[in-house]
Amino acid sequence: MDEGEQNPMHIPGTDTTNVSKESMAVYQLGVGGNQDFRSSKNSMSSSAASIGLSKFPHAQEVCETFGSKTKKIGMVAFVLVLNTLLVVVGYLMTNGLLIYISPSLITFAGGVVIELLLLLTNVLTIEAMDISASIVIAALLTQKKGYSMAACGFMQSSPIHRVQYTSQLSLNSPCRKLLQRVSYLWVLGEALKLLSPLGATGVVSSTVRTHADAVNCIVFQPNLVWMRDRLYPTIKSTAGVAEYIFGNALGCMRSEHECTPDGSEFIFGPQLDGSVGSGDTIVGKGFSMMVASECECVDLADRSAVERGILSEADQLNFKNAYSNTSAAFMMRFSTTTYTNESMTTVMAIGNMHICGGIRESVVPTCTTVIHGLQDAMVQASFLTDGTPASIALVDTVIESYSPITTITIPAVKQSLDYIWPASNVFPLVSNVAGMLNAMLYWTSSDLVAVDPTLLSAGIETLHSMILRAGFQRSFDSKGSSCTRIVSRTDQTVVYLTSWGSACIYAAGTVQIFLSLISLIVASYWYFSDVPLGPAIRVITQPTYFMSVFCESPFSVMLVGTGNAQVHVLWQAVDVVVRIGESLETMDEPIGRIKMERPKLVQAMTNGRMYA
Repeated sequence: MDEGEQNPMHIPGTDTTNVSKESMAVYQLGVGGNQDFRSSKNSMSSSAASIGLSKFPHAQEVCETFGSKTKKIGMVAFVLVLNTLLVVVGYLMTNGLLIYISPSLITFAGGVVIELLLLLTNVLTIEAMDISASIVIAALLTQKKGYSMAACGFMQSSPIHRVQYTSQLSLNSPCRKLLQRVSYLWVLGEALKLLSPLGATGVVSSTVRTHADAVNCIVFQPNLVWMRDRLYPTIKSTAGVAEYIFGNALGCMRSEHECTPDGSEFIFGPQLDGSVGSGDTIVGKGFSMMVASECECVDLADRSAVERGILSEADQLNFKNAYSNTSAAFMMRFSTTTYTNESMTTVMAIGNMHICGGIRESVVPTCTTVIHGLQDAMVQASFLTDGTPASIALVDTVIESYSPITTITIPAVKQSLDYIWPASNVFPLVSNVAGMLNAMLYWTSSDLVAVDPTLLSAGIETLHSMILRAGFQRSFDSKGSSCTRIVSRTDQTVVYLTSWGSACIYAAGTVQIFLSLISLIVASYWYFSDVPLGPAIRVITQPTYFMSVFCESPFSVMLVGTGNAQVHVLWQAVDVVVRIGESLETMDEPIGRIKMERPKLVQAMTNGRMYA
């Protein structure tokens, strides 16, 4: 061997030049023997595993990682988030939620979607409760002292029947007390399903309306200097078209709606001077005022009526002549009208109607009407039409916003009322249709045939509003203008919830958040468990796995002769304390056996080991 080469068999600390060839041979034999021994040991382990797999070919490795646990527990966390979103959606819908969906689709399917949402969150909440309960029971069954096998039957029962299941267990059962108390949580969860149809009926929607192009319109200016009597319309023409007037077109009439306690709100807006589509709305300058009427039966032929200031002597004489010379119904506005800068009070009576019981012809309903609260405003006027200009009808008038400056005055209102309805003049209330009331009195009746005394005051407010509207058109200065047109969007809808709909969603969401939060806290125990719980969870929740383990246990003999017994009898028979773990017999074998045995006869399973 050359001097620069190193002997591959060199032993540190020795001089190879003095070692004999025999000693070198012995050393080589020892090194080779150790390598053969390790190879032999690995071969034996592999051979044992192969023998185990040939005996239990379906054995699998139990490997629980943080990710595998999170996959199961994450479902519970997802349900908690979903229930929180349910409450948020309920809150948004209470205040109005804008959705980019057609209004017709919302009307058709809005309630169905809310019902499905409530049912989905409820089903998932109960599933989350099952997951957390199975984790806890699995932890109890794998602990050193074990737990009752009847807990498996609890989890395999339907949620609604778990109270019944626990009540049928023996009073001495080690798990009855705990499971019976917990079972009421599932009953609470199932009861929340009743809120689903109730919440669905609380869904309402409104059309989104946006400003579009302008349309020609006529606006009126209540300037006393520019007022003039155009002689039309008249009360007679107003009565002729009164049956075609929508109550909402006059504002908020007490005869049709529950308005303010001060009376009806009469709204006068711009008049259309162009074409619009059905359902379109125009916005322009207008006015609003409160009209409040009070009616009572008064003997107008008596001197006391004049002394009270209800009518003048001339009015009294004219009224006597009217009911004495005609049998037809009539009305008269008296000249005792009073006004200030803030309000105006006018009195009128209806004769020959026998509303006051017919004691005397002079005892008639007399109504005092106060007009006050005048304001300028931007008014929205909505129309309907069948497509022809002649069919365009005003159907709704509402205030968009009030103006800080008021131009309309009480003197202007009084002047326009005097033009169309002069005081002390008799106006016959001729019926448009035989046997029915005059159309201006329709709002005082429930059958259009006779005046209802309970509706008289509110109906007279509507009558005054119709006459005021005609009077403004007759006398106020008018000019052409452009009004903004508001159209209904077909791609947007605002969805609301009624009070009971909101209550249902809040109740269901709050309780389900509480249940899912408890479930998440309980299920999180799995992260801190050193014992793999997956096999025990399968045994608890899946009857197939339960039977495969139960058949190998010594407790199967307890069910002999129970082939025709009731279900609770079977579970009472196996209501014994057991532990799910690895059999002591397979501790030294490469593949362990999962057993359900007496706690002392099994040990805890190990993560990363093969089990059959």
